[in-house]
Amino acid sequence: MIRQSAYRIGWTLLLACLAVQGTAPALGQPPTVLVSGKVVEGSTGWERPAVFGFSAEAAGVLTIAVRAIDEADLFLLVTDADGQPLPDGRSDQDLGGDAGAEQFAVTVQRAGSYRIRVETFDGGEGAFKIGVSWLPFPALAVPADPDGSPSSATRLWFDQSTRSDALDGSKGDYWDWFVVKAEKSGTLTVTTRAEEGDLILEAFSPGKYDEALHRSDQDLQGNSGNEAVTLIVKAGEEFLFKVSAFSPGATIPYRLQVGFIPN
Repeated sequence: MIRQSAYRIGWTLLLACLAVQGTAPALGQPPTVLVSGKVVEGSTGWERPAVFGFSAEAAGVLTIAVRAIDEADLFLLVTDADGQPLPDGRSDQDLGGDAGAEQFAVTVQRAGSYRIRVETFDGGEGAFKIGVSWLPFPALAVPADPDGSPSSATRLWFDQSTRSDALDGSKGDYWDWFVVKAEKSGTLTVTTRAEEGDLILEAFSPGKYDEALHRSDQDLQGNSGNEAVTLIVKAGEEFLFKVSAFSPGATIPYRLQVGFIPN
């Protein structure tokens, strides 16, 4: 357990609840500040998780503890400002056999805005107490990643030739995000090819990054870097694609290509 640091950062409640899509703040909700070392009460509603926001002024370690007031089965999720889960940012441990007891530490590798999401396992209502502790640790910092989040995804086009890219965990480049917009209805296929290294390819709907629409770890033709995802799309729809390494932090050069068959 991390000892309470004298250092404090602002923990600002971005919204009390989210809509099912997890994107719209509750109107008129006054801001709430959570202070390191303080415990407050919160609640979730049906399909409306409680989401707390915070701003880290530097890299560090965030510790979160939550306990259900009722008998709700809770889990925690820590994400970036886009809603992309941080590595090892989930907790559903049911400590001591208590479904409403969760706590863990998460490494925050860059200054920026983050979110803590509290949900019930069945999506229903639940009341809880939550507390946080923050330890600034600049030595944990990694360089900024220009395409490491959905909001900075690289746009791809149907008529684009094969794109060469690479993952490099030693430089903080753990994954790459790409976005594709369908100009027509049809079948969209995104593929990766790598001579060496094990890749994972995932497809997401905009704003929903905690669970992929499709995930490819098929190792096509016996090659661990060969992956493919196919979607049936309508004109005007956008989808995001994430390329990551099966072993986090690996360095893997790869090629990515978009294919499209119109209806």
